[in-house]
Amino acid sequence: MKLRLMTFLKRLKSMKRLISPGLLPAIINLPSSKSYANRALILAALKPGSQTIHNLSSADDVLFLISALKKIGLQVEQEGGKVTILNSFPACETDNVSAIEVGEGGTTARFLSSMLLCGSRPYTLILGKRLKDRPWDEFITEASLLGAKIELRDNLLTIQGPVIFPKKLEVDCARTTQFASGLQLVSAFSETEIIPLNMNSSADYWSMTKDLIEHFKQKSDFHIPLDWSSASYPLAFAALKQEVFFPGLFIDSFQADSKFGLILKDVGVMFESSLGITVKPYAVQKNFSLDVSGCLDLVPALSFYLAHVDGFHKLRGIENLVHKESDRLTEVLGLLKAFKIDTCIENNELVIHGDPDYRFHQPLDLEMKDDHRMVMTAALFLRFYDGGTIVPSEAVNKSYPDFFSLMS
Repeated sequence: MKLRLMTFLKRLKSMKRLISPGLLPAIINLPSSKSYANRALILAALKPGSQTIHNLSSADDVLFLISALKKIGLQVEQEGGKVTILNSFPACETDNVSAIEVGEGGTTARFLSSMLLCGSRPYTLILGKRLKDRPWDEFITEASLLGAKIELRDNLLTIQGPVIFPKKLEVDCARTTQFASGLQLVSAFSETEIIPLNMNSSADYWSMTKDLIEHFKQKSDFHIPLDWSSASYPLAFAALKQEVFFPGLFIDSFQADSKFGLILKDVGVMFESSLGITVKPYAVQKNFSLDVSGCLDLVPALSFYLAHVDGFHKLRGIENLVHKESDRLTEVLGLLKAFKIDTCIENNELVIHGDPDYRFHQPLDLEMKDDHRMVMTAALFLRFYDGGTIVPSEAVNKSYPDFFSLMS
């Protein structure tokens, strides 16, 4: 109930957001990674004994998972960004657990549902309005074959285990790797080997999962690094318009979106030090041809950046963009065209004609899908040009609750 009230109050406060043209702060402190956080929370919930996670994000995806863990019987102590889980699942199971809200988070719902397969009580997850339409068939089929009672009816996912995991389990990753990662997390302290099939994207996140498992096998605490997905938006803006320092941000091979840092470093606008990363704008002339299948969440911010870099740019590996919080392929195209930027889909590639001198001289009122990454990208355009308004601004709470403080 507390989480629902908190989410409602956040949304009530920020429904329509006015964005004025201008710069960003010269120093930007970023939130921590929710991709790391949700994996670490599941591992901490499964490992017996006290486990502590430091520097947790206040993103909705993380808060929903913490709330769900409490609801299924885990003893969770919170102090700022520090969370300690004192017991473990499924030993903590209690009777008569009411339906559990999981919001729109893919990792929140998919990792939690994987863990619930280990329990013996029935559970019902209330999926967000977009999340219910994203891929679930792979998980439902696999869970049923393992012996679970599972059904998705409208936005209610009902699950009852326990299941018996084989020594080797193949999982289809053609549309998403999150089910494979979830089952890998659940199997972390057993002899089961999860074998991903058709892994066309998100290989870095699969590696992140395996690395975290090895960490929790040896240690009982973990510090969450900063989030490269959140970083991509101010990075893209800074690389075009102003110098910005990002303290504590470092290239992280397990975060797919840190590829943006490598791109900016390669063209000479990003500089690393022992304290963090500095970005300085520089006129770049280059025809980018990038495979983004492994970093799909980067596409909106990358599209904003490339729209202002001199050249013809092509992004391939974009097929699974349609399975995100919105159909992001359609939404990116629509946003670019709203600002009269030359773009199209050609031979299964997103093609963008970048122009460093282009400016859109008109405030716009933008009504976006309820997709945090598209809302943040739209805000970059408004800030970069002549401003305007944007709804639903509360969408950013999913991953970067403080995002609009950059725009104030």
